[in-house]
Amino acid sequence: MNNITQITEMMVELVKSELDEEITLTAIEQTTRVILQEVGRQTVENTLKTMNHPYPEPRTTCSCGDEAAYIRRRPARLHTLFGKLQVTRAYYLCSTCYHGTYPLDKKLGLRPNGLSAELARLAAMTGVQLPFGAGRDLLEALTLVSVSDQAMGKATRQVGEKVVAQEKMWQESATDEPLLLQRQRERRRPLRLYGTMDAAKVHIREEDGHRWRDLKIGAWFEASGQPPTSPNGEWSIQAKNITYYTDICPAQDFGTLLWSSGVAHDAQLAHELVMLGDGADWIWNLVGAHFPNAIEILDWFHACEHLLPVAQAVFATAEDQACWVKEMKQLMWDGQIEELITACEKLLATCANDVIHTTINYFENHKERMRYAYFRKQGYQIGSGTIESAAKQIGLMRMKVPGATWNEGNARLVAKARAAYLSDQWQSLPLAV
Repeated sequence: MNNITQITEMMVELVKSELDEEITLTAIEQTTRVILQEVGRQTVENTLKTMNHPYPEPRTTCSCGDEAAYIRRRPARLHTLFGKLQVTRAYYLCSTCYHGTYPLDKKLGLRPNGLSAELARLAAMTGVQLPFGAGRDLLEALTLVSVSDQAMGKATRQVGEKVVAQEKMWQESATDEPLLLQRQRERRRPLRLYGTMDAAKVHIREEDGHRWRDLKIGAWFEASGQPPTSPNGEWSIQAKNITYYTDICPAQDFGTLLWSSGVAHDAQLAHELVMLGDGADWIWNLVGAHFPNAIEILDWFHACEHLLPVAQAVFATAEDQACWVKEMKQLMWDGQIEELITACEKLLATCANDVIHTTINYFENHKERMRYAYFRKQGYQIGSGTIESAAKQIGLMRMKVPGATWNEGNARLVAKARAAYLSDQWQSLPLAV
């Protein structure tokens, strides 16, 4: 600690020597930060030099198993959290496979002409939050390190590639029958696990023009709390231990990800598996195909959204519309779905309207998923706010920013990286050496 005190005393004198006559706290902070940045750069550079043995070993083991001979020292430019620096390291060449190797690069995780692992991690954390241009500016303002938006995009996509690799491992495990049987014997079964799916639109750039594609998003989570005691009461349910997954692909392919990610969270072993979703057919087709024993619940808020258009088609005043909607919501809340459908059919008899007819079919198709009184009695969550939040945070806030058009491959990787970030999976991914 005495060394730190001595360094601090030296820093004070150095900072004071760099300040103008008009001294402010802002000026002190900015000057100190610039000096610390340069001190850090030189410290990292000189530390790397000490790792370089002055007399390199004449030979080292090549990846092919043979020996590589020392050739000479070669310089490399590194882009680190403290700026750009240069290091020289021993270069070896294998006479068997003619593969060159730098043992120091492998030992320390050096990335010549690229971002260091730590800088790439921070660049990717910024890239999943903001458009790359804006993220580049923010990162430079915070770290004093300049990174191109292309480099930030690359770092973010590399995280997405790590997620893809993790998903492939999930898929291999999910199709390994002996492993599934072993997990069934040994794993602790979740008492209650929730799953949900939704989709958001992403503007994809293609050879023949631009079009909107579905970015499908899923989530596994647990929940605590209870729904309110009345349709218009205060909701206090909290989702926790959330894991998001996402892809731009046909529904059948997303079903593979649904199953494999579910197995990774022991969904197939859960005492109670509750699946929430809106009325999209692809969602319930996938649930039926992969988790046929799941408890299926139509999102309460999506179901309620179908009431007002019916009321507007029939009743002239806002007061009458609101009164009818309130009455129907109470029927839904109490699980009286047949009575709800009958009430809509009565309106259809007096006012032939496509909206009413479509709503009746919607309620008929999903009535077993709308037994809200029973679901509430069991303590189940009946709203899919978790996936609505994901669709907003992944789809709208990052992928659907104004003016954004995406290459499909890049969009997939950035979306997967952001899903990992929102899932708190960032630390579990092998992002740094």
